[in-house]
Amino acid sequence: METKKAIRQQVYRARKCMEHSDWQEKTDHIASAVISHPFFLEATDLYSYVDYQNEAGTRKIMEEAWKLGKRVWVPKVVGKTMRFGCINSFQELRPGAHGILEPEILSETSDSKDTRCNLMIMPGVAFDLNRGRVGYGGGYYDRYLSEHSDIHTIAIAFDFQIFPEVPGEIHDIKPKVLITETRVIQ
Repeated sequence: METKKAIRQQVYRARKCMEHSDWQEKTDHIASAVISHPFFLEATDLYSYVDYQNEAGTRKIMEEAWKLGKRVWVPKVVGKTMRFGCINSFQELRPGAHGILEPEILSETSDSKDTRCNLMIMPGVAFDLNRGRVGYGGGYYDRYLSEHSDIHTIAIAFDFQIFPEVPGEIHDIKPKVLITETRVIQ
């Protein structure tokens, strides 16, 4: 099995080499699968990363959520924690930690343990067929989800990010569903 470092380097190279048209086509397939999934259809609140450096795109998913009247939350890194701020448009985002777009302000907070049905779109560098996940190394999603275990999770990625097996640790939280441009892994 490859190391997390080797896997990250391989995936970063592959993402960097993607032509924009290829990225867009694959992102469109992924978005279509997400917005037709029962977790998305039933959700009242969507928690989603904002794609960065050729990650699988999330903007069409967020736009569809707004059209359907769902609240959209995006992460903001505050120290070693991640909090989510509700946004109503992409204009409310500004570059934050590592240059990733974040809510400019955290005007309100959400408690996922209330009566709303929540869905989180998880990022990741690499995954395996058992939904094991190699993240970016900060542990933000694992920590957040360990405290909010009632949130449904879908990870999105390109097929080249799927490995036979990825190294994992006991605290790693697997997404409930993994969607690529060609398949849904549950």
